[in-house]
Amino acid sequence: MCDPYHLPVFSVSPAEVITIIAVALIVFGPKRLPEISRKAGTVLREIRDTAADLRRGIEREYEDTFETLGDVRRAMGQTLGEPEPPTGGTAADRTGTEA
Repeated sequence: MCDPYHLPVFSVSPAEVITIIAVALIVFGPKRLPEISRKAGTVLREIRDTAADLRRGIEREYEDTFETLGDVRRAMGQTLGEPEPPTGGTAADRTGTEA
């Protein structure tokens, strides 16, 4: 099963890749194509790094929110004299959903 964070955006066959390269050679010429390819690679790497940073930040905030929610639940339970809820497990365990 594929990881949802790493699904391919485009499904490109080898024939399509060769066609794209041929068109790029005709449009940009063989002298400028390596420079353009390097720039495109740099931009794609920066986009990928930014997306990974954003995903890590969202995941960190998600976990912090559940930790805070657990603290509030425990404090309320202690105030009301209820038994302490179980700790640990996965985020799916805490939300009551299945992965």
